[in-house]
Amino acid sequence: MATFTYVARDLEGRDHKGTIETGDERQVAQILGRGGLIVISIRKQVEGGKGLTSFFNKVSFNDLVIATRQLATMIEAGLVLSEAIDILVEQQPNKTFKDILGEVSRDIKGGLDLATAFKKHPEVFPPLYSSLIKAGEESGKLDIVLTQMALNLEKDREFRSRIRGAMIYPIMVVVMMGVVVSIMMFFVIPRLLSLFTQSNIELPLPTKILIAVSNFFTGYWWLMLIFLVVGVITFKRWIAKPAGRLSFDSLMLKTPIVGKIIQGNSLTNFTRTFGLLASAGIPLLNGLEIVNGILGNSVYQKALAETQQGVERGLTFSAQLESTGVFPKIVSQMFRVGEETGKVDKVSFKMAEYFEAETDHLVKNLTVVIEPLVLVVLGIGVAFLVFSIILPIYQLTTSVT
Repeated sequence: MATFTYVARDLEGRDHKGTIETGDERQVAQILGRGGLIVISIRKQVEGGKGLTSFFNKVSFNDLVIATRQLATMIEAGLVLSEAIDILVEQQPNKTFKDILGEVSRDIKGGLDLATAFKKHPEVFPPLYSSLIKAGEESGKLDIVLTQMALNLEKDREFRSRIRGAMIYPIMVVVMMGVVVSIMMFFVIPRLLSLFTQSNIELPLPTKILIAVSNFFTGYWWLMLIFLVVGVITFKRWIAKPAGRLSFDSLMLKTPIVGKIIQGNSLTNFTRTFGLLASAGIPLLNGLEIVNGILGNSVYQKALAETQQGVERGLTFSAQLESTGVFPKIVSQMFRVGEETGKVDKVSFKMAEYFEAETDHLVKNLTVVIEPLVLVVLGIGVAFLVFSIILPIYQLTTSVT
C-alpha cells in the first residue's frame, strides 16, 4: 500500500485535495471517479528515506538553467517534444529532477501540453516559467521562447554568481572574527586574566573592560542566547506582516550602497523578466501580475500593483510607473519610448543590461569599502586585546623588580 495525494474537481467546478492510501494510481482514479470527481493530478508521496534523498538532491537554479538550454537546443534542432524530454530524463544526474522530468514526459505522452505538465511542479518550474512556455506553445514559437528563456536564465545565473562571489570574502572575514572573539572570550581570556585578578596591582581600564566583557560572556551566555532567539522570532513575525515587510524593505532601500544594490537587483529582475514576457506576447496586465510575483522587495511589489490598477483604469504603463515615485525616471522614460515605437521588449532588455552593469559596479565598490573597513575593525580589536593583556603583565613585572 502507498499514499497518494490528489487534486480533483467536482461537476460544479470546485477543487478537492486530499490523500488516499491504496495500491496504485489507477485505483486512486477509480475511487475518485466513484465519488463523482474528475481527476486533475495524482502524485505518490515519498517516504521518509526518499524525502531525505530529495532534500540532498534538491533541484537547483543551475539545474533548471542547464535543462532549459538543452531543451531549447533540441527543440530548435527539430526534435519532437516528447523525445526531447526523454533525452533530458536520461541525461539528468539529479535524482529528484530526473523523477520530475519523468512525470512531465508521462503527462505529455498522456495528452497534456508542456506548460500544464510544468505547472504540476511549481517547486521546480515557477509560474513565470510555465506562463512563458504556455505563450510559446500558443503562438507556435516554443523554440524561440525557450532559446530566449535560456539566454536570460544564463544571464541571471551569471549575475547572481558575481554578487555572491563579491560578498564571499567580507562574509568569511566577519564569520572568522566572530569565531576568534568567541574562543578568546570563553576559553583564552578567562584563564589568562585569572593571573591579574590574583595580583595586587591596579588593573588598567582596558583590562577591566576586557574582564567584564569576558565575565559577561561566560556567565550570561544563556541570556544572550535567549535574547538572540527571541529577537530572531520577533523579527520574523514582524516581517511576515505586510506592514512590517514594507517598512523593512523601505529601510533597506535607504541604506547607503546596500540600498542601491537592492534597487539595481530588483530593477534588473523586473526589466529582464518583463522584456521576456513582452517578447513572448503575454498581455501587459498578465505580465505585470507575473512579474510582481517574482520580485522579492515589497516596495516594488506595491508599486507594480498600483501600476497594474492604473493600467486597468486606462492610464499608460509608462505614466503610471512614473506616478508611483518608486522607479527611477529613466525607467518610465525608456518604457515611453518603447510604447511609442512598439519595441517594449527590446527596451526592457536594454534597461536590464544597464541596471545589471550598474549593480555589478556597486557590488565591486561595496567590497572595496568593506575590505579595508573590516581590516581596520579587526586591527583595532586585536590592538585592544594585546594592550589589555600586555599592559598589566608589564605592570606586574615592573612591580616585582
